Order: sequence, then C-alpha cells, then structure tokens
Amino acid sequence: AAEQAATLTNQMLAYSGKGSFSISPLDINNLIRQNIDLFEVSLPKNIRLKLDLAEKIPVIEADHAQIQQIIMNLIINAGHAIGSHQGQITITTRVENLSQDQREFWEITGAPLVPGEYVSLQVEDDGIGMSRETIAQIFDPFFTTKEHGSGLGLAAVVGIIRGHQGGIYVESEPGRGAIFHLLFPTIAAGSYQEPVNNEPTKRELPSGPVSGTVLIIDDEPWVGEAVADILQMEGLETFRAVAGPQGIALYKEHQAQIDLVLLDLMMPEMNGEEVFLALREIDPDVKVILSSGYSEAEATRRFVSSKLANFIQKPYDFDTLTFRIREALVELMDPAG
Repeated sequence: AAEQAATLTNQMLAYSGKGSFSISPLDINNLIRQNIDLFEVSLPKNIRLKLDLAEKIPVIEADHAQIQQIIMNLIINAGHAIGSHQGQITITTRVENLSQDQREFWEITGAPLVPGEYVSLQVEDDGIGMSRETIAQIFDPFFTTKEHGSGLGLAAVVGIIRGHQGGIYVESEPGRGAIFHLLFPTIAAGSYQEPVNNEPTKRELPSGPVSGTVLIIDDEPWVGEAVADILQMEGLETFRAVAGPQGIALYKEHQAQIDLVLLDLMMPEMNGEEVFLALREIDPDVKVILSSGYSEAEATRRFVSSKLANFIQKPYDFDTLTFRIREALVELMDPAG
C-alpha cells in the first residue's frame, strides 16, 4: 500500500508539473534517433514505426529522460490502440509558430502558451481512435492508475509537458486513429551559437565476448519484451516474468542456467525487495541488477547490505541497458577484474 501510494504521489507530482526536472539543451531529433531501437522493440511485430523528422530543428530546454518517457508512453499507448491489426505509428517533428488564437494547445494543461516559435512533436497511429469524452478521461491521473502495474500514465505526460511550459492537443475520432500534438518552446535565438549534440558520452564497454542468461522480472509486459529483444540481439539468452512469484519459480527451475537477474522495484503482488529476498533464500549469491524510476539512492536504500550487482534507472536507453548488463556479466566471468 505504501509503494502504491508513492507511485500515485509521483504521478500526481508529474500531473501537476511540479516533479523534479534536470533541464539542459536538447535536440529532440537526436533523442528520437538515439532511442529508435528501444522504441521499435517495445512494439509488437505487426506495427511499423515510421520517422518523419524535420531536416533542421531548434534546440529546446528539457529533461532528456522525461521527454524520452513521454515519447515511449505515447508509442505504447498508440500500440494498444492498434492492437493485433497491422498498423503504423508515425513520429513527426516540425517547427511551428504558435498564434494567440491556437487555444486548443492549452485546454488540457490549463496553462496558456506564449505565442512564438515551438518545436512540434506528433505521435500518430491508425488505431481504433477515441471520442472527445474518452480523450478527456485518458488524462485523468486516477484513470491511468492500473491495478496490474505501475506506469507513468498519460496523466503524467500532461504534467511533464506543463513543467516544460509546453502544450498538448489530441486529434481523434472513433475508427480514425489519433494524433497527439505536443509543443515545446525553443531556446531564444542567440542563446546557443552552436547546435547542441546530445549524443551520450561514450563509455568504454567491457571488451571481449560476453555470454550468459538473464532473467527479466518486470510487471510491464512491454518493458520485459523490449529488454529481452535487446539482450537477445546482443547474443544473450533470456527468461522473462511479469510478476514476482513467476520470476521466483523460473529462477528456482533454471537456477543453473541463469547468470543475472534484472529486477523491477515497483511491482504489485510482490515488490522488488520481497522478490530479491526470496531469490536470496534460493541462492545467497544471486546476482541482481535493480531497475527503478526512482533515483539510485532512493531505490537502493533497503538493499544497502544486500550487495546488488548494479542499478539502472528508468527510463534507460539501449546503450545504458547493454552497458550495465555487460558490466555485470564481465564481473561474473572475472570477479577479480
């Protein structure tokens, strides 16, 4: 109950636009390109992801992780709208000059926008579409709190946009798909003389071939599927569980094969701490990487004496995930290294 309350509190903070932001210059096209692999593997094979990015895009001031999370959430939402049918999701970026008359962009956030230049981000799907009544509901923070798992939710998307002094407008009709239009104010001309390249700092990956088997325990099915696909692309074997008890059963059955466990902290039924303790009872030396949307300090405080193999903060990108996994597996191969 305490963890559910904490999750709801975080959603409400995001919904209000008062959450914690780490702001720096961002080229949104670069962010999309860097995360395209993660976006693609989060969708089922029947859905095609298409990019239509502006040739040149101004820099915005933004929290990179929060913008990544917004895009991921909208892609997942679009995937649900398409369902099992063949479909397409299109991510479009443009430069837009907002006029005082375009009030639709702040009807949802309730925060009027200053007319001027904005970066426009659109996520369009050809799914089932929505009525105006449904559109109003999807941004309710309580509507997005699901019993089967904890997620950011479309309510928090609105809060993140509000916190970035941006706007959002949804265009949809039943049976005709949906377009989520987002606007973010550009950095004032002349503030930055050179285009900002937000390529992540290249870290030296552990050298040499790495092999192994990873058990992924995460109650968000799309996260587990995406991570499994990425790790398999890296040549690793995977097992996947969407609940703590299932993960414990898989570990018990395949303990000899499993080298590493990637464990989500916030799950219903059994949380990450409870699952970790159960895994330690089976094998006191089990190697676990904890994953959470909380900061490392917040997430690991109950694991101080438990010797976690590593920690990875959500949302993570392709490079961060593979680096953390390879790092832990290399250490297993060479504990003294």
